[in-house]
Amino acid sequence: MVPRPGLRIDLIPRELPLGLVGLGGSALAMWVGAEPLAVLPLAFLVSVRVRLRRI
Repeated sequence: MVPRPGLRIDLIPRELPLGLVGLGGSALAMWVGAEPLAVLPLAFLVSVRVRLRRI
């Protein structure tokens, strides 16, 4: 994703329980042998709130 002029992308960490769920889910998936490229983006989206705004 490439930001355009006038577009603001905010990455805000979520509250502690959802951050722990994202980290725990990614640790569990990697423990059972899932591919990191399939697990880590989903864990990132669970533990971080992405907000797009026009300026």
